[in-house]
This record gives sequence, structure tokens and C-alpha cells, in this order.
Amino acid sequence: LCQHLADSEFVECHTPFCLWAHPELDNKETFFFVGHYLGIVTPRHYRMCFPLKLTKWWSETKRKIRREPAKPFLSFDGCAQYLTSPTAAYLIAQAYREAGQKPPILIACVRRPVDQALSWWKYENNAMTWGEGMKLNKWNASLRGQLYPPRSVEDAMDYSRSDNVENMYQRAESLIIETVNNRRFLRLPQWAVTWPGGQLSAIGRASCFASNICRYERVFSSNTRYDHRKQALKHVSVFPIEFLRDEKLLKWFLASILDRVSERINNKSLFAAAIHDLAESSSSQLNSIHRNAGASLSREEELRRLRSKFEKDEDSLNSLLRANGIPITYE
Repeated sequence: LCQHLADSEFVECHTPFCLWAHPELDNKETFFFVGHYLGIVTPRHYRMCFPLKLTKWWSETKRKIRREPAKPFLSFDGCAQYLTSPTAAYLIAQAYREAGQKPPILIACVRRPVDQALSWWKYENNAMTWGEGMKLNKWNASLRGQLYPPRSVEDAMDYSRSDNVENMYQRAESLIIETVNNRRFLRLPQWAVTWPGGQLSAIGRASCFASNICRYERVFSSNTRYDHRKQALKHVSVFPIEFLRDEKLLKWFLASILDRVSERINNKSLFAAAIHDLAESSSSQLNSIHRNAGASLSREEELRRLRSKFEKDEDSLNSLLRANGIPITYE
């Protein structure tokens, strides 16, 4: 999504700083609030991941010298791990409060829950295979336990929704709630980086899109009783990944995001040209963006069992989509 905005001739979109020089990760996400910076998640340090004020000033000055049209200056953090993280929502909210800023424009990309689980299983197993190829084949059992990593996607599902992992997610959330307002330096304990219980603890959680999105609505609205079945989303814009295959829907969504940004900064005219450009479906072409495909299972029975475990998550997601007028349903 951010790359599509960056390709627009009407917007100057800058990528965030990323520790990892990796084709899937670089120029896309910071990983700051999930502890990749030695566990440090102090909200006021988050701004170090973005362009300097001097960079913005120089960019605007060059355009004036060259007599080029002014472009809105944007940046982003496209970290998918934030949505499932039990702590990121609180830390992001605190970062903006400390900076005296309005809440950010939040975008949650969603897909069919079972497809998300299979895709994540494939991605993590490919990463482990790559690591083993580099002789990184010793597991830290004292940190993750003897049952980690799970040997099958079904085992991973059971592990991610086990009482032990649930307890770790609740502990991490409680830790941040208790300390975020009272400490100038925050560091996640090792067991809570990146996700409590390890990367594969997210197999059964990253697909719970509705509950994860509602966490952000509760945190940013300070409304502990937020119910997506009764209340429209205020802070999170939901983007079904299927929109990437429909140029008209994709441009409509990008235009809606720019419209939200213009409302946030109280300047409706700033993105008028870009929004008009996106609304004209034939006026600009969108580049194809790579994404990971869902993995396949060897047995139909295994796939059926896995789908059954996501029925409630799929129903909740469909309810959220309908309540917010998003034209897609997962069945």
C-alpha cells in the first residue's frame, strides 16, 4: 500500500529505517515496538526510525529552488507484527501522546483467516530452513520450551492457543499497561520479543483479525467496551488483501487514506490532486506488489480440520467488514 502511494507523482512518501537488510523487510517496517532493538520499546525513541525534520526541510527547499510543485511529505511503518502484538497498540498510542500528535492513520490488512495461518506457517518454516542451512540448528529450549518449534501447522495452532501462551500474552499486555505511563525507559523481557512464546505463537492469533483490530480501537478510543458488531471503526481502516487484484477498489482505498490524512492535518486541499488522480481509474497505472502465497496442506482432511478452527474468527471478521461497509465477505 505504501509503495503504491510512493509511486504516486502527487505524494512524496518516505520509507522508515529498518535494522534488517532483507528484500521482504527493508524499506517497509521498523519492528521497533516488538523489541527488535535489543528489546527497547521506549515510545519517545520511536521517532528515530523516520526522516529528520532537516530531511523534510531540504526536500521542500529543493522543490522551491527547482520551481517544482509542492508534494505532501509522508512516511509510514508497515509492520504486520504490530496487529497481533499484545503491547504495540499501547506503545504506539503513548508515542503519539508524548509527541503531542493526533493518533496516526492505522491500516489493518486482512485476508481469509485460514490463508493467513498457512502463509505464516510457510514463511516461518522457510526461515527456519534457511537458518539451518547456515548451521543455526540449536534451539533455546530454556526460553521457548521443549515443544518449540511445533512440528505441524495443527500443532502450531494448539500451541498458539494454549493456556501457557495465552498467559504470556496477558502478562506482556499487563506489563506495558502498568509501566508505559510511569517509566522513561521501556524494555520488553526476552520472552516477549517478538511475540510472547516465539514467532509460531502467532499461527492461531495473527488470523484473529477482528479481535486484534478491536484492541486498537479500545486503546486509541479509551473505550474498554468497544464492540465491532455495534460500533463503526474510528481509528483503523481495514484493507482486504483481495483489493490488490482490483485496481478500482485499491485506488478507492488509497484515496480514502489520503482523505483521512488531510482531515488529520486540517488541510483538505493538500491531497486534492492525488485523490482526484486515484479516483480516475484510467489516469494512472498501479504496479504489481509481491505478497506471500498461502501454503498448501497435503491432506484435505487436515485442511478441513484447520478451517474449522477458524470458523469463529472468520465470522467475526465478516461481521466487522459488513458493519463498516467493506464490499467483501469470506465464506
